[in-house]
Amino acid sequence: MRLRAAVAAVLAAVVLGGCGTPDSNFPAETVCPSPQALPTSRAAPGTAAPQAFVGRIRAGARELEQARERLRESYPNDTFYRRETFRPDFAAYADRTLCLARELRGLPAPTERLAAWKAGVDAALDALIAHTSAGREAVRTRNVSEYREWYAGVDAKIDAVEAAANAAP
Repeated sequence: MRLRAAVAAVLAAVVLGGCGTPDSNFPAETVCPSPQALPTSRAAPGTAAPQAFVGRIRAGARELEQARERLRESYPNDTFYRRETFRPDFAAYADRTLCLARELRGLPAPTERLAAWKAGVDAALDALIAHTSAGREAVRTRNVSEYREWYAGVDAKIDAVEAAANAAP
């Protein structure tokens, strides 16, 4: 009886291949590089120039979209489960997205008017950060249904960041 149980456990481990269990080889979240310095304002030394601030937020929103598109080009038609390279590739995508979103979130607004505009951008970035962290965790734990939830919602999160960034400040 014990032998049958042991054989069944080994077969289950082989057949399921670790589905739903964390992978000890999954890359740890990377340390984010230092944020890009923004040109300072002549009118208010020590603060970012308003045009540079808005430009960086908008460029960052485009970078987020481009990163998502590169991931989709590598894994078209939701073919992630067919390639062994998906998990490290997704970890790299998620880490880059999280670093960029946190960098944009941490930029201080140089004026009161831009602070009100940035509050909308920050709300969208917060939602993207939470969503991306959940997607990274789903891939780390091999939870396909949670990954599919991430995949179904990522467009809306990135579109919300872009819409907030491209709104008139």
